[in-house]
Amino acid sequence: LKLCPHRSVRCPAPQEFCGKDLPLSKVYGHIVSECKGSWNENTEGEANDGKYPRRLRYPLSTENGYNRGFGLSWEDVHIYLSYEKVPPYHVFNVQLIGNAAECQDYEVNITVHSPDDDEGKGKNVQRFSGEPLSIDLEREMKKQSGLIVSTVQMEKITVKLNDGPIAFA
Repeated sequence: LKLCPHRSVRCPAPQEFCGKDLPLSKVYGHIVSECKGSWNENTEGEANDGKYPRRLRYPLSTENGYNRGFGLSWEDVHIYLSYEKVPPYHVFNVQLIGNAAECQDYEVNITVHSPDDDEGKGKNVQRFSGEPLSIDLEREMKKQSGLIVSTVQMEKITVKLNDGPIAFA
């Protein structure tokens, strides 16, 4: 049953933005075209041009700690990149739109740095390398998995963009 592309799963975006249950085979299309928990509509297709490694500027929400993510695709493999503030730290993770067994076939690398540091090689850079998370992972477990960055480090990484939102890359 865990392999069925028609089984119902919850959209990986934060419940506060979406929370829709839909067939696994429809999740990626939902994220990039209609999901309120996705930044994809703001990227004009740039997020999915097939070029990796990918550098994204990630606007931060200051409302409730929840942020929209990005649906990304590489060679027909679909993932959801997310960020959440879980005081006293920040969590970045990648969920494979697939089951836990499929996650073992992939490795993700996440680097978080200031948008001013184009190459991500400055002194305030945080990195994670490992398997993506399964879309079936419980939401509370997402808060404990992936790249975990302290609030102090995030303050050193983020920058204010032209009187607009705070961001990092």
